[in-house]
Amino acid sequence: MEPTLGRFEMEKFTGKEDFGMWKYKLLGRRSITKERSKKAAQDLRVRNLLGTCLSDVILRKVMDSPTSRDMWLALEEEYQAKSLPNRIYLKQQFASFRMDENKNLEDNLDTFLKLIADLASLKITISDEDQAIQLLTSLPPAYEQLVHTLKYGTGKKLSVREVKIICIRKRSRA
Repeated sequence: MEPTLGRFEMEKFTGKEDFGMWKYKLLGRRSITKERSKKAAQDLRVRNLLGTCLSDVILRKVMDSPTSRDMWLALEEEYQAKSLPNRIYLKQQFASFRMDENKNLEDNLDTFLKLIADLASLKITISDEDQAIQLLTSLPPAYEQLVHTLKYGTGKKLSVREVKIICIRKRSRA
């Protein structure tokens, strides 16, 4: 049976795991009581949900945070660095992105879209047309005719969606 919104699955404690972490995940940091405000109860539910979604190693880093928001901010700070070197690195990755001919089209598109998502998470916005142009120029030589057609064919704005669809169609015909 799959977990649903109000229900989650937990692995059984066998004695080989870390009991403290298992207990934390099962019971949460505190139990919800009638005296707790609605907001505190909601925060506790979010904390408990976060606890079930994190590995023990990661949970240990944030479990002492007083609120779910603090837990989330600690996770963002640790795993979503917004430092200047990280921003420069991601921009360089975008500017020099080339599809790997040893990977299939879907994997290359996924890598590209992850790069765009990483940039967006740092509040770095790249227009859809600029993304499409970068995607177009990253295509391997097998797509040269397609690149030429898209460059000179329509005269309208180019979108990432359009480039993806056309690439997938070309690959299906091949």
